[in-house]
Amino acid sequence: MSDVRKAVVFSFVTRYGLMIIGLASTMIIARLLTPEEIGTFAIASAITVVMTEFRLLGAGMYLVREEELTETKVRSAMGLTMLISWSMGVGIWFVAPLVANFYELAPLTPIFRILSVSFFLAPMISIPTALLMRAFKFKEILIIRLVTSLSNLVTTISLIFAGFSFYSLAWGYTVAVLVEVILVYWLRPPETRWLPSLHQLGTVMRFGIYSSLAGFFRRGVITAPDMVIGKLGTTAQVGLFSRGLGFIEFMSQTLMMGAKPVVLPYLSEVQRSGNDVNDAYTSASVMLGAVLWPVLAVASVVSLPTIRLFFGDQWDAAAPFAAILAGWAMLRGVHWFSGDLFLARGYERVMVVKEGILFALYFSGVVFSYPLGLEAVASAFVLVGFADAVITTFILARVMGLKAFVFFRAWLSNLGLAVICWLAAELIYTGGMNAGMEMSTAFLSVALCLPVVWVSSLYLIKHPVRGEVTTIFNWVLRKVSLK
Repeated sequence: MSDVRKAVVFSFVTRYGLMIIGLASTMIIARLLTPEEIGTFAIASAITVVMTEFRLLGAGMYLVREEELTETKVRSAMGLTMLISWSMGVGIWFVAPLVANFYELAPLTPIFRILSVSFFLAPMISIPTALLMRAFKFKEILIIRLVTSLSNLVTTISLIFAGFSFYSLAWGYTVAVLVEVILVYWLRPPETRWLPSLHQLGTVMRFGIYSSLAGFFRRGVITAPDMVIGKLGTTAQVGLFSRGLGFIEFMSQTLMMGAKPVVLPYLSEVQRSGNDVNDAYTSASVMLGAVLWPVLAVASVVSLPTIRLFFGDQWDAAAPFAAILAGWAMLRGVHWFSGDLFLARGYERVMVVKEGILFALYFSGVVFSYPLGLEAVASAFVLVGFADAVITTFILARVMGLKAFVFFRAWLSNLGLAVICWLAAELIYTGGMNAGMEMSTAFLSVALCLPVVWVSSLYLIKHPVRGEVTTIFNWVLRKVSLK
């Protein structure tokens, strides 16, 4: 278990380091580019991001989950990834003009072709990284991710100042991929094999096709608004909704993704050891929700000052979407680890069916709600998010024996935390604004008071996370006393 704890620490350091770099990048770019420019790139990146799920075909996760790893399996995973990813890279290059014509945006052609470079380099990154994850080598992953992100930031900002507009975003991403290839080669694990093999492709593909389809559907949920609004509306609308959704995604991903890379190896280890995976899943979900729900509840209250502070007042119109979408992110977070549980238990097919149903609901919701306005689109996300929580719980209970009543009873403590923090934020922010307080002052008051409210609430309602908080507090005290 010590390896898991170390992995969690390095994973959190990685994610929070990426959060700081990503936040700095977003803040600068939002002030240098207009909603129309960012909206143009968002359409291209939305389509490309969805396709990235198929370029790997789940080969990396296959290596993480396998009980016994052999050279043949590693080479087969490399061979499958090369076959699929390189084919898609060629396809993107030639299909780019057709997509540009469909959206009536000529700049999409060069953007797609710049982004296609990453498909040719993906195998040299994904397979060694998966092997690092399997071995819980998250220190190496920390170095790779942070240096790569910094290279993306520096390249993008430099090119924007040089006048490359939205092309800067595409080139920044591509340069970062090149840097990542170099770092992965340097820090690769000894079992890495560069020579591909076409043996046992069926075994890898059977796992990968389900994992990739599920990833495609999950990514599609986030990118569907960009693709649909890009066709039905304007690039400015794409930029504004993308910024509102991106703001909520940034906050939720920052909290969730710190633990995410460790969850599949952890649940797989629990499964192999014969312990109760459902109990481990429930515990992990509740601990995540203890942080996720209160933060998002507060974000729904202070969405306007937060967006203005981070991105500038030209993005104020995105605040109403963000406030609504915070509710969607809370509902989605209930079963954020469900994909890892499906994979650990070997229920890939069920996972794909579930994700496919939800994607269809999200996509239909965007299409039918768009004529009513962008706030209606955000509301549609919330409705489908509720359906997501219900459907996923039903499937887990029916297929894997998850005790739904026990699961939701454990989540009641998170609901209590969220309500307390939301009420406190509403009282401080709205009350302060009504009393004539400056928006920035009211926002700062919330930022300073809510951490105290959250910690106090943990002990007030006797939340399970309070034990972890106590452990951290005692550790800090010991370190301070030693000095």
